[in-house]
Amino acid sequence: MRWMVANDRPVDSFLRSVGLSSAPYGDPLRPVPLLQVGKFLQALARAEGPDIPTRIVNKASRHELALLGSVALGTKTPAEAMTRIAAALPYFCSHEHLSLQTQPEGIVARHSYRVIFDSETRHLMYQYAVAMADRLCAMTGATPPRFQLVEMPPHPEHGVSHLENWFGPAIHAKQGNAIRIVISSDVVHRPFVKIARDRSNAPLPPGMVPLSGDGSIASSVRTMLASMLEDGVPTIEKLALAAGTSVRTLQRRLKEEGTSFAVLLEVVRQDAALRLVLKDNRTMMSISAEIGYRRQASLTRAVR
Repeated sequence: MRWMVANDRPVDSFLRSVGLSSAPYGDPLRPVPLLQVGKFLQALARAEGPDIPTRIVNKASRHELALLGSVALGTKTPAEAMTRIAAALPYFCSHEHLSLQTQPEGIVARHSYRVIFDSETRHLMYQYAVAMADRLCAMTGATPPRFQLVEMPPHPEHGVSHLENWFGPAIHAKQGNAIRIVISSDVVHRPFVKIARDRSNAPLPPGMVPLSGDGSIASSVRTMLASMLEDGVPTIEKLALAAGTSVRTLQRRLKEEGTSFAVLLEVVRQDAALRLVLKDNRTMMSISAEIGYRRQASLTRAVR
């Protein structure tokens, strides 16, 4: 989004076209639906070219790599940064996994999503991850190509040929729902040219919890509803769209866990009501309207 603003691209229209709000631009820690993030990246790639994830990340500083950049702050090498990122990833994305295998000759990184994307979006999402790893390695001053091997799902039209200028002959197309990156020891253990001072005692912002919660559908729904509530009262139709499923299937899965959309929405609204009453010096009427209670008495009852 910052790249789009800097290059005079219509951010809001792209976001609206895939059902996202502009809120994450002001609050990068606000959860957003992964499937719609994929659609956003797909729409941008169709307008700008299939290598746009790499082009964006290639220009970013470590501070501009959002939460993952903050996590890596203060580390001395790409290996140390990637180890921190792998540990922090559950707090950044509920359906993303990164594992690192250390070998005498370097590191093998495996990255995957527990979400089924179409072939074009899958390629773009994984390309973004490859570009992130390359950007970290570039901060050591190592010249390209910085990878020994990259195996990733190809673009349905372009394969991986559009990435050879960025990653050299190391890039190879491989079908599947994961990528594999091999980085040599002389690159991955090479010190960063400039080591940022890590002013925090912990690698994560305070109060963060894993986005997947306890792993249940209900836990994921609560996380998503809390985010959606900031744009108005969520509907089960919007929630089902974000989850990539039908309303009926979502209702059935929640029922199997002994709950429902209405129950979870009320829990989320109660939490929001308590937070706003304790934090903001505002009238009960304005808080009631913001979180979707039709009557102030409903808010009073929720707070009690």
